[in-house]
Amino acid sequence: MTLLQQKIKTLLPAYFAIVMATGIISIASLLDGFVTIAYILFFVNLAFLSGLLLLFIYRIIYYWRQVLEDFRSYQRGPGFFTFVAALCIVGNQAILFYDSLALAKILLLVAGIAWLIIGYGFFFNITVTEDKKPLKDGINGTWLVIIVAIQALSTLITFVAEDFGKNAYIYFFLALCMFLLGCIFYLYIMSLIIYRISFFSLNATELGAPYWINMGATAISTLAGSMLILNCKKFPFLVEILPFLKGFTLFFWAAGTWWIPLLIILGIWRHVIEKVAVPTSIKGYDPTYWAMVFPLGMYTVCTFRLSDAIQIPFLKIIPEYFIFIAIFAWLAVMTGFLRQVVSYFKAGGKTVD
Repeated sequence: MTLLQQKIKTLLPAYFAIVMATGIISIASLLDGFVTIAYILFFVNLAFLSGLLLLFIYRIIYYWRQVLEDFRSYQRGPGFFTFVAALCIVGNQAILFYDSLALAKILLLVAGIAWLIIGYGFFFNITVTEDKKPLKDGINGTWLVIIVAIQALSTLITFVAEDFGKNAYIYFFLALCMFLLGCIFYLYIMSLIIYRISFFSLNATELGAPYWINMGATAISTLAGSMLILNCKKFPFLVEILPFLKGFTLFFWAAGTWWIPLLIILGIWRHVIEKVAVPTSIKGYDPTYWAMVFPLGMYTVCTFRLSDAIQIPFLKIIPEYFIFIAIFAWLAVMTGFLRQVVSYFKAGGKTVD
């Protein structure tokens, strides 16, 4: 078996987070006026999505047993939800960059079907399995990708709803239900994660980038709520619950904002005090770091949209500066990714067995 085949065999299901991260940084750049960067990242993201689809199809065909093991895993199983979120982010890009509603609808259809299969399949497996994991070993920040996938669907449905003419109200209703479903799942899962990190030991290696999704899940919930608010006049029922919708959306933005300083402090502890290698190095790079980049980009986008939705202009100051943090994080993790790719080609794809 070659090194490439071994890497495909053990490919992390959550690797679609690179598409999520690149896509949302692209959207954030577009909203903040960095049009050239936005378009470059858009085409880079299409390449990432195409490449990962080919790798995962190959993996499903030749390493089906490993795929099933991952799907049934408490640790790796939630990573499959990144596929749903990635398709939705690219769907948003298709609309924002080229007003391609047809492509967005296709991506939404595939993402919706995938969400049903992955969502019900994953929860069915962890419900009936006899190999139950204790909370300490069974849950981590990656579980919050479940919320990210739901809210990504809500956002894309809101984007395309108006194109369905007389049936648009059905899609706005569906987007609202998905938003509320994502909110309740956040409260469920976040309670377990807070309990896990507060009352069980957690070393620096375990406290990795996936915990940034603590903030990312609130950010995309804010975005989903903001998009509903901005489109409320197209669906009269949304107007009736607008105060609730605005309050709940701001609630999630405030929660996400609270997480940022704590996550930065924990990151300093992890890399400076505990000496865990940084993602720019070959040794330090891990695909889970894209789960740190995505929340930074999503916070930028959601704050921009929230400012318009609840008509608080001074909030626009945040994305004007936060975009630079998000781009820096993307460049840092991309550096580690490229260094790993280069090291692989230098090794010549040697066999591993």
